[in-house]
Amino acid sequence: MPDRPAVSGLHHLTFVVSSLESGIDWFESVLGARHEPRFDHHDASGALFGVILALPAFAGMLELRLATPQYAVPVGYDPVTFEVADDDALEAWFQHVEALGAEHSPVKQRRTGRSLEITTPDGVVIRLFTAPAGGFAAVPFQEQHVDH
Repeated sequence: MPDRPAVSGLHHLTFVVSSLESGIDWFESVLGARHEPRFDHHDASGALFGVILALPAFAGMLELRLATPQYAVPVGYDPVTFEVADDDALEAWFQHVEALGAEHSPVKQRRTGRSLEITTPDGVVIRLFTAPAGGFAAVPFQEQHVDH
């Protein structure tokens, strides 16, 4: 079998939003993202339908794309889980979203760490998860009680 080509990284993540302005405001205030207007997406008539945001400490970009009847907001869906360094970092995130009044879950115990779920104004869930000590290879994965 020939060598398989490699994926070199994550280019961007797309979030469908009901309002680009509200989406930009939320991602900036909650996640610290920064709008990059030079990458704005316009259709043939000049209407803005998507924007790109840079997220601190994330190599890729975030795309916010305006919802359409064919491209609906996936309410309740959790398209991405971002990693945080440890329990202290997760606690800092908990305090941050709590202070902002952003909708979020309690911190939950999971199989490979702890997590916090933050819900966007459109009902999409973004999860923050602690990095497993020693990486995933070091995790002795076993079925155990976890919060759902």
